[in-house]
Amino acid sequence: MRIFGKALLKIGQVAETTGLSKRTIDYYTSLGLLTTERTAAGYRLYTEDVIQHIQKIEYLKTQRLSLQEILAFFTEREVKTGDAIYQEVQQLQESVNGLEQRLLQSTDYEKQEIRLELSQRLTLIASLIAQL
Repeated sequence: MRIFGKALLKIGQVAETTGLSKRTIDYYTSLGLLTTERTAAGYRLYTEDVIQHIQKIEYLKTQRLSLQEILAFFTEREVKTGDAIYQEVQQLQESVNGLEQRLLQSTDYEKQEIRLELSQRLTLIASLIAQL
């Protein structure tokens, strides 16, 4: 099935393509991470760009972002202009610079925590830059 030139996929097709279970896709949908249309018969249909969206979600999860943080990130992203994104990247870069300075003067345990924070902020920077 196609709508506005985009293929529509049933949840089983999305699951097969992404390697996620139908239950996980349903959970992501219930959280608002994925959008779906329902047919008259009750089937959930996803646009083909849901595959790339799921890949982004899974990548952000590997960067230790919670599903709630990922949802907030996607929700905020939808309403931001290029200028707002640029300003956020600048703020994140300043934060990264501060973390790098702390890294030089920290204990081994603190270094591990700081590296995790750095990784999360750099991931957000990369995601924001990709939106510009």
